[in-house]
Amino acid sequence: MKFKDEKYLMGLKIKNIRKQKGYTQEKLCEILDIDISGLSKIENGKCFPSCETIYKIIYKLNIFPNEIFGNGSLNAVSQDDLIVEKIKELSKKDKEKIIKIIEILKY
Repeated sequence: MKFKDEKYLMGLKIKNIRKQKGYTQEKLCEILDIDISGLSKIENGKCFPSCETIYKIIYKLNIFPNEIFGNGSLNAVSQDDLIVEKIKELSKKDKEKIIKIIEILKY
């Protein structure tokens, strides 16, 4: 897995944990005492969280470290979520190609 993909996957896991706990980004930022732009960058795979932020996430959300660092099992990320996030990154033309492929696969 590429370094970029690692950040992306960790961000999705953190985002899904946040949603599972019923927190908005604003509320989680308040709990963790971090900036919302920082959380957004983490959740979107733009950067890794600091060690301090990871500790806060694990401790304050009462989760196990493997929920964030799991070995590619997508613990807190469903395949559907991962597919949707990858499709969002595509150009309009590529999205149209994906739709055609899905239509072919349905039959």
